[in-house]
Amino acid sequence: MENGSKLTFKQQLTIALSSVTLFVALWNFETVLSIAGSVFSYVTPLLVGACMAFIINIPIRGFEKFFAWIQRKLHLKPRHGLNTILGLLFSVAALAGIVVVFINYVVPDITESIESISATAKENYPKAKDFLAKYGIELQGVENFIKDFSVDKVLDLVSGYIKINSKEMVNTVISAAGTTVSIVITVFSCIVFSVYMISGKKKLNIQARKLIYAYTPKKFADKACYIGSLFHKTFTSFISSQCLDALLLALILYMAMTLFRLPYTGIICVLTGILALIPYVGALSSCVLGAALILLTSPLKALIFLGVFMVVQQLEGQFIYPHLVGGSVGLPAIWTLFAALVGGEMMGLFGIIFFIPLAAVIYTLVKEGVGNRLHKKGIVVESPLELEEREKRRIQTEKRDKRRKERFKRKVEKRRKRAYYYDNEDDDDEE
Repeated sequence: MENGSKLTFKQQLTIALSSVTLFVALWNFETVLSIAGSVFSYVTPLLVGACMAFIINIPIRGFEKFFAWIQRKLHLKPRHGLNTILGLLFSVAALAGIVVVFINYVVPDITESIESISATAKENYPKAKDFLAKYGIELQGVENFIKDFSVDKVLDLVSGYIKINSKEMVNTVISAAGTTVSIVITVFSCIVFSVYMISGKKKLNIQARKLIYAYTPKKFADKACYIGSLFHKTFTSFISSQCLDALLLALILYMAMTLFRLPYTGIICVLTGILALIPYVGALSSCVLGAALILLTSPLKALIFLGVFMVVQQLEGQFIYPHLVGGSVGLPAIWTLFAALVGGEMMGLFGIIFFIPLAAVIYTLVKEGVGNRLHKKGIVVESPLELEEREKRRIQTEKRDKRRKERFKRKVEKRRKRAYYYDNEDDDDEE
């Protein structure tokens, strides 16, 4: 062995092999990318199944805690495996119930709302045409398309296209059938893999921890496990609380709109429930869209809707949101909006849902790192507002202590006077 200041032969060999591997990979960068893409396509069902298991595990954990609580009340030992299976069955049943209720009650309302919007648009088309004509905007092309539109012409066009491109159509149908079968197999594989992950999640967690601690330094393993636990806790809290808050907001708005007999109740409440998943700006967006839809029917009803929505939003913001969401994410508003914008731009609604807890985890880690470094350096950084707030608290504490001392002093004086009065009465009796 050489001195501690020099590299060992094993370390030198590792560095040399890593350098050669990196050089070969950069030299054949396109080939490496194609291989990585092929590997990613093969493991995509596993990744999707893992994501599905992670999301499905949120309601399952709630049912597991509920069944464990019942077992403890009955003086029985909680059984983790049985509770997991029951949680999975009850979660699937709850999801099926929600789908059935949505199809039976909400879908007909949405269909009726779309038909009403279409009829209202056709009725108000002449008014819109005259209004736009004042500013030199003509809708002649739209009118010609509406006048010339007929089902027979569409059928003739489709039949002619099929006769000309019959061979291409057959190839397209075969390709689409193959793609459909492949998608069905992939979805089925994802579902099966997610079920296996959920049923063996405790064992998988232990195995993952063993691998991390076996092949990485203990300090790195501790940090990795802490980050994983923090991300799981933040993501679970955000998803569960945000979805429940959006559902309650949509239900309350549905009851309020039904009470005031406002139009387009179903489609507006569905939009509200979906957009409410976006913190701060989602509910406002649904309010604007709902008011625009109702404005097609009646400006007065649109104003009533704005008033109803503001009241419902205030009730939800004051009584429901703080208790459900509250500090589940722990991310300031500006960074929440930034994460929502970045995630929405990259991956749409799922990007918003994923990036907000991810930003919360990064924010927590950076905050802890900055706090540890400042603590080691012995530096305390406070804003002027924090200094002013601390000074106010100090003055309030001094005033409160002073009032407490004065009350205690008055009580002591009263006791002394009372004792002196009783002593005088005893002296008079003795005389």
